[in-house]
Amino acid sequence: MRKTSPSCSSSCFLLYPFNPPPSPSPRPLCSSPRLLLVPASSFRLLSFPSSHHLVQVSIDNGVLVKTGQRWPLMIDPQMQANRWIKNMEERNGLRLIKLTDPNFLRTLESSIRVGNPVLLEDLGEELDPALEPILLKQLFKQGSRILIRVGEQDVDYDPAFKFYMTTKMSNPHYLPDVCIKATLINFVITLDGLEDQLLGDVVRKERPDLEAMKDKLVVSMASDKKQLSDLQDKVLKLLKESEGMILDNEPLINTLQQSKFTTSMIVKRVADATETDEQISTAREGYRSVATRGSLIYFVVADLAEIDPMYQYSLEYFKRLYNYCIEVSEKNEDLDKRLEILIAFITDFMYKNVCRGLFEKHKLIFSFLICSSIQRNLGNITTAEWNFILRGAPPAEAKVKNPDPTFVSSPQWEAVLGLEAQMPHLFEGFVGSVTDSVKLWKQWAGTAMPQDAPLPEPWQGQLNSFQKMIVLKIFREEKLVFATSKYVEEKMGRSFTESPPIMLAEIYPDTDYRTPVIFVLSVGSDPTGALIKFAEEKNYLSRLQSISLGQGQGPVAEKVIAQSTKKGDWVCLMNCHLATSWMGALEKIVEEFAHGVGDENFRLWLTSMPSKSFPVSVLQNGIKLTNEPPKGLRANLIGTFTMLAEEWEVCGNDRGGRDGRYWKKLLVGLAFFHAVVQERRKYGALGWNIRYEFNTSDILCAKDVLKMFTRNFEEMPWEALTYVTGHVNYGGMRVLVPSNHKFSSTTTSFSSL
Repeated sequence: MRKTSPSCSSSCFLLYPFNPPPSPSPRPLCSSPRLLLVPASSFRLLSFPSSHHLVQVSIDNGVLVKTGQRWPLMIDPQMQANRWIKNMEERNGLRLIKLTDPNFLRTLESSIRVGNPVLLEDLGEELDPALEPILLKQLFKQGSRILIRVGEQDVDYDPAFKFYMTTKMSNPHYLPDVCIKATLINFVITLDGLEDQLLGDVVRKERPDLEAMKDKLVVSMASDKKQLSDLQDKVLKLLKESEGMILDNEPLINTLQQSKFTTSMIVKRVADATETDEQISTAREGYRSVATRGSLIYFVVADLAEIDPMYQYSLEYFKRLYNYCIEVSEKNEDLDKRLEILIAFITDFMYKNVCRGLFEKHKLIFSFLICSSIQRNLGNITTAEWNFILRGAPPAEAKVKNPDPTFVSSPQWEAVLGLEAQMPHLFEGFVGSVTDSVKLWKQWAGTAMPQDAPLPEPWQGQLNSFQKMIVLKIFREEKLVFATSKYVEEKMGRSFTESPPIMLAEIYPDTDYRTPVIFVLSVGSDPTGALIKFAEEKNYLSRLQSISLGQGQGPVAEKVIAQSTKKGDWVCLMNCHLATSWMGALEKIVEEFAHGVGDENFRLWLTSMPSKSFPVSVLQNGIKLTNEPPKGLRANLIGTFTMLAEEWEVCGNDRGGRDGRYWKKLLVGLAFFHAVVQERRKYGALGWNIRYEFNTSDILCAKDVLKMFTRNFEEMPWEALTYVTGHVNYGGMRVLVPSNHKFSSTTTSFSSL
């Protein structure tokens, strides 16, 4: 991973975790030149004693933004600083611009003239050269006027002008020339910082009385400290301006008496409030386990973007789901039971919600990362064990001779030596065990499923499940995938190793006019059939506008969207990855949805292959769905039966119930056959002319043929059914000629189930 250039350390400030107060609360910073006394107090009061370091760093970040000599450039992937700047400067007429805006320089010019603050969003790793005079504050005088050059014009400079910059990149690499022009400030949230925010959310939902009291204390204590500071200022001012004998200065004496009385009252109130605050904090701490689980899951979800650029989830979207879980989960008066319910519900809901937008090959990785993060937080997996699973053991000196080079390869033997050297408290004697009992280890490693076989003693009873995975990694690394699935099932349940079926009817309630639904495509997948069927169920088929994007289709799509937002139609934009140049316009269109549309029944559906050009903001706040067949016969059959649930009773009891009996049995056989064919994709093109991903359209076509034969023929035409399904629908030009007979025979066997 790239890191910020070390050369910037002498020319910029780089501070860490940002933990702003949860809303509602006093604004974190104000324009007072006096070291921001009240806001800093608010920051401290809205955190906890254990998070004092985080609070101080947050205050430092805020002070740098407000008082730094250079304009701030904030590293802000979770858009927390972005929202803070907008809230703080909204009343001052904040203007928002991006470098992709065609008129961003004109907006800058007008803001500099009138003194409006400007927020430049979504910066990349390079800045526009036209910004250099502004960043370097290259002001000059012309008579009594203060000017600055913007582009090719000299513009009057208003001292009230402020300039902020933010980037969504979590780990940007800025060159030194950028670092000397701006103050780099890291607003990336940390695990502890997010945990404190989620704690505030769960307490606000579960114990609103506590959170309201906490907010009231924040305001009152900050106000008291501000009042105390003002009194001190007033006394110092009077002392400075006093002439002659101080005792003869009646206003000063009265102010001192008032200050003494007020100070004693404020000190007492602050002491009482502090004690109350500690009691509230103790009560809030009871819900910390829920916040910890939410924080752990978020950072796993956020890291998914490293696997695929389409796996983008914003913190705001995650917190919306988190609060939804708190609201809809089962209630219980017993706190311990309620915490168990919340933790289980949040974990399961987040897994299913995110999992539906992941490709099959990444779902087990996701569930394992959640499981391992939880276990590492509980202390059940040490850092050394985790590093060994990820990276293996460092090279170790071969002090002991390899007992059997035909069984244990040289890299494996180095791993055995490194394992005992790296974790002697767990694997003391492991090298000797392999050396002395090499036949037993060879027998274990040679089994078909070593992940299920017991280890040679004493290691079977001495190691836990994760430590056994470490041993398996050394001798049979290819079986680690199966061991991973077994470990997740053991710790979290079977549901976390299976793909939840995707039904548009279940997902639709989560959508609104602001939230697009994004189908992430894979080779051979086509979700338009499912969308058309769903639109038909909702009586929206005539109001579904579909556009295949490509060259010149951008303006057409914009016009259709503009019309559909007024009429409440649905719009499906297909193959967004083919319209790279239009993605910026799409991002602006989706952002404008937040301000409202003419008819809130409007929905936007997007399809795209994985693409780095797809707008991050659309991905972060949209609902992502993949359209892949699930792995495993069981998951595949569940998905097929879920999809065909409404087809189960289409053939009634005509002809003495014959149609219904044939239809249901043959439909089950067809689903089983389809699942087997899809599972064969692991063998690639073997048996076919080309590698072909059999998808939903194949089974839907075969289902329609089966329905026709069942309804229209007195006697079931078995040979025709077998031929059409096996040779034509699933065979065709995809199957090698010698395999056609086997394919047809297989179809017959499944039809006779």
